[in-house]
Amino acid sequence: LPPFQPSRTFESNLQYTLYCTSLSITIMTSTAAIHIGSYAPAADTAPVGSSVTVIQAPTKESLPNCLSNMKSEALSSISIHLQYDELLTHYDSLALASLVPYLIPNGSISVHVVMSAANGAASNNNKTSMDWGIIMTSFVLAGLKTQSEQRQKDGGRVFTAQKAAAPPAASSAPMRLNLGAKKSKVTLNLNDDYDDDDDQIDEDDLLLNSGNSGMLAPPPTIDMEARAKAAADDCGGRKACDDCTCGRAEKEADEEKKTADPPKSSACGNCAKGDAFRCAGCPYLGKPAFKEGEEHLVLKLDDDV
Repeated sequence: LPPFQPSRTFESNLQYTLYCTSLSITIMTSTAAIHIGSYAPAADTAPVGSSVTVIQAPTKESLPNCLSNMKSEALSSISIHLQYDELLTHYDSLALASLVPYLIPNGSISVHVVMSAANGAASNNNKTSMDWGIIMTSFVLAGLKTQSEQRQKDGGRVFTAQKAAAPPAASSAPMRLNLGAKKSKVTLNLNDDYDDDDDQIDEDDLLLNSGNSGMLAPPPTIDMEARAKAAADDCGGRKACDDCTCGRAEKEADEEKKTADPPKSSACGNCAKGDAFRCAGCPYLGKPAFKEGEEHLVLKLDDDV
């Protein structure tokens, strides 16, 4: 395509439109060639044409900002060239993400690793141990889709990746406002005679009619006398304490005496003499002899040792 000519005349509007379109295509399809480190292209491989911009990035730190003078999405492709010996020292896998914004959607990035004569011979003899994953990792970190990997005759490699296409624009349906629709009227009743209490429930009715309606049950009745008696009982319903001083122990002892069975009387008079003199149905059978009136005594026969 011919360069822009300000003094050029056009015979028709169509010719002028085609000429402007060719210029825009030339600008949008421009390419940037980034030479990293000491890379110098051969004379026969140097980029030719006004659409290729050659940029030098002598150090690893200069690679992320080497395209800062360009507009975003102004390049259709970016090619990065560097020597094999400088791949680990001059190539930054994180810097590739800084170059992606300058690509148009579906634009491509290619990384050209050039072998020297000595490295090419070693590569042909499979004596090189370079990990090419550093370039693949940079594609992934930059959000690019890997396209291809080519091996050159001299042992060099060319890695190509593509930027994702632009997302489709969301289509929105037009909103229609019906301003001619009939408006509905809202009426407010400010009459004071309106009684809001009709919708409320009387609390007394809930208690009085609980048997019929089953809404609420009345609270249970409380025996106040039983409560007062329980409050006066300091022992809380338990038995008297061992060191009782309130007189409850004596009271319980008297009650036990009243309820105790009366002492059994001997009909034959021989119950206290022992089993030899007792009847076959004697209640004291098997017990030792005792004196009259001591039949309820219990001997404590614990060993003192």
